[in-house]
Amino acid sequence: MKNDGQITVFLCLVLLSILLLGFTALEIVRVKTGSARAAIAADGAVHSVMAAYNKPLFQEYHLLAVDRELQGQGEGKLEQMAQDYMDHTLDGQMEGLSAEQVELAGYKGLLDDDCDNMKLQISDYMQMYIQMEGTRDLLEMLTVEDESEKKAVTAIDNGAGEEGDSDSLWLGTDPRDVMDRLRSGGILMLVTPGGKEPSAAEFDMAGLPSADRDNHDSEMEDIQFDDIETFRRQIQLDDHDSKAGLTDNFYGICYALQTFGYYTSPVDNRPMSCEVEYMIAGKDNDRDNLKGVVNRIIVHRLPVNMAYLLTDKSKVATVEAIAFVLSFLPGVTYSATKYLLLGCWAYAETLADIRIMLAGNNIQMFKDSGTWMTDIENLQDLINLDNVGYEGADAIGYKGYLALLLAENAGNMYYRMADLIQLNISRSDETFDMKNMVYEISMDVEVAQSEKFAAFIRDMGGQDVDGNMYRHSFRVTAGY
Repeated sequence: MKNDGQITVFLCLVLLSILLLGFTALEIVRVKTGSARAAIAADGAVHSVMAAYNKPLFQEYHLLAVDRELQGQGEGKLEQMAQDYMDHTLDGQMEGLSAEQVELAGYKGLLDDDCDNMKLQISDYMQMYIQMEGTRDLLEMLTVEDESEKKAVTAIDNGAGEEGDSDSLWLGTDPRDVMDRLRSGGILMLVTPGGKEPSAAEFDMAGLPSADRDNHDSEMEDIQFDDIETFRRQIQLDDHDSKAGLTDNFYGICYALQTFGYYTSPVDNRPMSCEVEYMIAGKDNDRDNLKGVVNRIIVHRLPVNMAYLLTDKSKVATVEAIAFVLSFLPGVTYSATKYLLLGCWAYAETLADIRIMLAGNNIQMFKDSGTWMTDIENLQDLINLDNVGYEGADAIGYKGYLALLLAENAGNMYYRMADLIQLNISRSDETFDMKNMVYEISMDVEVAQSEKFAAFIRDMGGQDVDGNMYRHSFRVTAGY
């Protein structure tokens, strides 16, 4: 009987150990469950913030982003939204859980990494509607443009020193003088329907996304026809890979032409009527943007028309007769005059092409005798030509040339899209700023949980303990 006390003590110690082990296991389960619930709540909180996307940006431009300033309320408002979500979610779920800290840790904006996410969202959206096969005709056109440019330059080089042999009695006015008089009122007067030029009113470009970029476009100079070397240089396209720009940015180009307005298809109630032209030329008014596009089309189109002229024997003979007479003037050589006159005629035909396209019609991509419109001896009739459209298989219009020019300027295209989006939306929301539009948000969340069964245990599987509270810390990220 003297061992009964020892057994009782032993059993009590065993029972106490079992109770301690049980309460410890229960506390561990409780803490892990609290951590899991806190993590779920934290993830839901950051996704609830992402649900507050900017509706005008999505509805008009199909871009998902959150305004990190939340219409001027500041980043603290986003943190408060997440805090409110955490409080509501944790309330009543489990005794002792409370969100003690919610902080914005970081974000990624639509303009970050060279507009990478903006490009991705645009591509995802446009893939639903457009197939890449649409590039085939434009790539073919670029190939022929390159070939035409080489033919024109080679003809000029091979014709150097060429001498005329004609009995021409031509007594007209130098076509180049006629062209200079036509251009004296400005090139847009010649190519816009009825001479209807867009507004020259300037827009305030300060603070736009592209303002800090070194994206100044080179001025497009008017084609000259008084010096053969200058002309030769001007008809050569810049050394850039338009084909790569077209294929790499095809969906972005299609998005620009579908979403933004241009001269022949403006969007009502927007500050700019020539939005796509702005993406190409980057000027602060519609008139200069259209002029910049017209001059760029001329550089593309003129060599193609000149390459055809060189193959038309009757037209070449007409030019040779004029060049022979003009070559008798002091300081004038026959060969230079011949090719400058051919260039001037091709230029006039190019202006006629642009007039037709700006009227909303198509032209033949590569001319033939049946679709050639101008007469070198009557270039003044250019402004009276009918805007008759072409409907053949190789037809191309103003929109097609805009696509090519956007491909050339793809490096600036997305930033200038962002400029236009900001200009348009800020008319109804003056706080709107594309620099604040973010597609991904990270938040640091700390949830406290009170100790319950094992207050003396200071380390529960890596959980921080402070002031008799467990601390569950997370960094959660959500994006589109």
